[in-house]
Amino acid sequence: MSNLTPGDRVFHPKQQAWGLGKVLTVSADSIDVFFVGSGAKRLAKSFVQLEVAEGAMAKHRLLDNLMDATQIASADYVTPAMAIERFLAVHPDGFAAPRLAKEVREAIMLANQFAIQLLGQTEISELIAERRYQDVCDRARHVESLTTLLTKTEKTALYAALEQPLQQKTFALALAEFLYGTEAEEIRFKEFARSLDLLGINRWPYATLFSFIRFPEDKAFIKPVLIQKVAKAFCWRILYKPEPNWRTYAAVLRLSSHLRASLTEAGMAPRDMIDVHAFMASVS
Repeated sequence: MSNLTPGDRVFHPKQQAWGLGKVLTVSADSIDVFFVGSGAKRLAKSFVQLEVAEGAMAKHRLLDNLMDATQIASADYVTPAMAIERFLAVHPDGFAAPRLAKEVREAIMLANQFAIQLLGQTEISELIAERRYQDVCDRARHVESLTTLLTKTEKTALYAALEQPLQQKTFALALAEFLYGTEAEEIRFKEFARSLDLLGINRWPYATLFSFIRFPEDKAFIKPVLIQKVAKAFCWRILYKPEPNWRTYAAVLRLSSHLRASLTEAGMAPRDMIDVHAFMASVS
């Protein structure tokens, strides 16, 4: 164990339930390791001989995206198993729970149906070709109004930002390109954020709302307070900044995919990111 360095992947031979670990720091007498199944542990070098993990055995989604060691010290780590237990305490029937469907899923799925009908690729392209930018904005506002994803203050700001013709054109063109453009997603996200900045509403809820509603299969909706709590609970590095940026968004997508995979592995069968979003809310 004396040859271990920060970043090495290891197992504790007498604590199999702790799972794979990542070495955080090494001192003369001790070693700090973050284990997937138990969180951070300080181990005395004289009492334990850790086993080095190599190859496929050394890979893990969380450890590949683990927050900095300095942040882990202040985090109250929640394992996926613990999070699932909390979720089932609120929704014993899992994602099929009637309460969950009524409070979360039904509204977003209804908005999704209207988004497909009113803001589908063909529909929005035709509106823009006819320069009907206000109609695009009106449809976007209608789709949003079917959900409770935005607060009243956020709704008011969105509506105010889309009052004038030039603002409507900026938003309509940016939304169409973001949802259906041919450029890489990173480029489209950055361009959409720049357009929102011009409109004075460059905030996470606006930057992620419509892609989440339109493509709930694999897109994430970001509420700043919630996502920071969830990332801290799972010790996931999201590099959070208040202004929408690709590094944070990509990290949140990885976190969402990790939680979805963990739920699937536990037999929970989340249908999409709507279910994952509801799961996140129960963790915080």
